[in-house]
Amino acid sequence: MYYNPGVIVDMVIIHPSGTNSTLFTACCGVAICDDEIGCPRCHRTVVGDDCPTDRERGKARHRNASRKLIKG
Repeated sequence: MYYNPGVIVDMVIIHPSGTNSTLFTACCGVAICDDEIGCPRCHRTVVGDDCPTDRERGKARHRNASRKLIKG
């Protein structure tokens, strides 16, 4: 499968009924930690890779994963 190297990979969307705080990459579906740069499996660029700290990277990835949650 061809992957466009210029496209940044999203996180798998968090479902409102889910309780797991682990984030997964949309490309390979593997868990990713805040201190990891790129997908652990395919090494593609993931949302938050350009953040200066692990904390900021985690926040950016969580925002991306929760982008479709309905706030009520």
